[in-house]
Amino acid sequence: MFQGISRCLKYQENELQKMPVDAQINELYAWHGHITKLNGKNTIILMNDRTMYSLVFRNRLPRNVDKFAELIKEAIPYTMEVGGFNNLEIDKYMSGLGKIIFAEKADRQMTGNLTRMFLDMEYTCDRWQENESVQAEQAAFENNGIRRQGKEYVKPFERMLDELDN
Repeated sequence: MFQGISRCLKYQENELQKMPVDAQINELYAWHGHITKLNGKNTIILMNDRTMYSLVFRNRLPRNVDKFAELIKEAIPYTMEVGGFNNLEIDKYMSGLGKIIFAEKADRQMTGNLTRMFLDMEYTCDRWQENESVQAEQAAFENNGIRRQGKEYVKPFERMLDELDN
C-alpha cells in the first residue's frame, strides 16, 4: 500500500483508492510517499509506516501507476541490499509484500516525517546517482540516521531489522 504519491503519477480515477479511516492494514507493508523538487529535480520519498525505512527515487520517474509499481518492487530489495540487509531478510519482507495498491489517506504525522527527511536531504544529497531512478546509496545513508517517531528516536534500518527478526 503506497499513499500520498498520487500527484506525481498520471492515474485513472479507478486506479487510486480511497482508504476508509478504519481500514486494517499491516503497517509493515504500508508506505507513505511525497514528491518535491530537490536540486531542481523531482524527488520521491516512500517511507514505511511502522519503521520509517525509506526509498528514494529521482531521475526518469515513471508517470503511470503500473510502471511505478514495478519500479517499487525492484527498489525495495535493491535498497535493502545496498543498505545492509542479507538475502534471507530481504526475501522475508518481499514474501509478505503482495499487490501494490495506491491510495489516499491523510496522516499528518507521516507528512511531517517526510517533510523533515526532505529538509535533511537538502544538506546530505551528495550521493545522487544521476543515471539511476532508485537512489539506494542516498536511502541507505538516510536509513542509518536518527529519526523521531512519536516520542522516541529511532534508526529506520535498525527498526526494520527488528521487525524482520521477529
